[in-house]
Amino acid sequence: MKVAALDLGTNTFLCLIAEGDNSGITKVHKDLVEVVRLGQDVDKTGRLHPDALVRAKKCLTEFKKEIDKHGVDRILAMATSAARDASNGQELFDIGKELGIPIEVIPGEDEARISYQGATGGVIDPTKTSLVVDVGGGSTEFIVGRGEKILFGQSLNMGGVRLTERFVTQQPVPQTEQKSLNDYIYSELNKILPEISRNPVDQILAVAGTPTSIVAIEVGGFDEKKVDKYFLSKERLQFWVDTFAQTSVEEKKAKFQLGGRADIIYAGASILLNTINAMGMTGLVVSTKGVRYGVALEMLRTGDHS
Repeated sequence: MKVAALDLGTNTFLCLIAEGDNSGITKVHKDLVEVVRLGQDVDKTGRLHPDALVRAKKCLTEFKKEIDKHGVDRILAMATSAARDASNGQELFDIGKELGIPIEVIPGEDEARISYQGATGGVIDPTKTSLVVDVGGGSTEFIVGRGEKILFGQSLNMGGVRLTERFVTQQPVPQTEQKSLNDYIYSELNKILPEISRNPVDQILAVAGTPTSIVAIEVGGFDEKKVDKYFLSKERLQFWVDTFAQTSVEEKKAKFQLGGRADIIYAGASILLNTINAMGMTGLVVSTKGVRYGVALEMLRTGDHS
């Protein structure tokens, strides 16, 4: 069975075209990524920006061309934080309908399970307890699991786009803004640390564009084989947070090829660093998988051709 699984995030849209069966994914045909910034100003206005909807339609039109080329059996797109929070979210669903891409909003509790399934994708030691951290544009998911079993899952309303729009007015980032941003992350983390601490965590597994972009800089360009399962130490992450805080958006684009992620990478990396520090860990393992893999696995396991 061949499926197209889309993850329509607050900053990035991803489309995985893969085949497999109820035991998992056997072949990846395409793994497409486009920075759309769907969450532009949502934190401020509570609505999807007209420009963001134009970008979303353009991106989904391109994705649909690729999907049609591969003749998939089933398509499903999952929309996360920005679509959940926007009063005019229906406009995104209408675009999907027009293009023949069914879009569903992931309820927070399902997002945890789907993120975890995708991030682990059958590559995790079942004896280890992992904390999966999925840094999005609007929210960050924290999921504790062992093997297939999820022990805890919570979505916090802090993501790279949301925190940048809320706390960062200029880059390089002034010390006062760095402090406000870190204080906020710390206060949010404190809401869930007691729950997470109930299950001693062996490793932190980080998914999404923030950790994979940082590792891509570390290894000299994005190469999935080098990036997936890369151990990013606390010291290296601290180095990158400091570097991102001290450089302009233009420098981040030119020096580190961060493109549409350049302005939000400081906030995203700060979420990861605060998490490592709060957990007392030495670093984290980066996974290139995530929600789109979880969505694909769901479709393959249910074998539903609807």
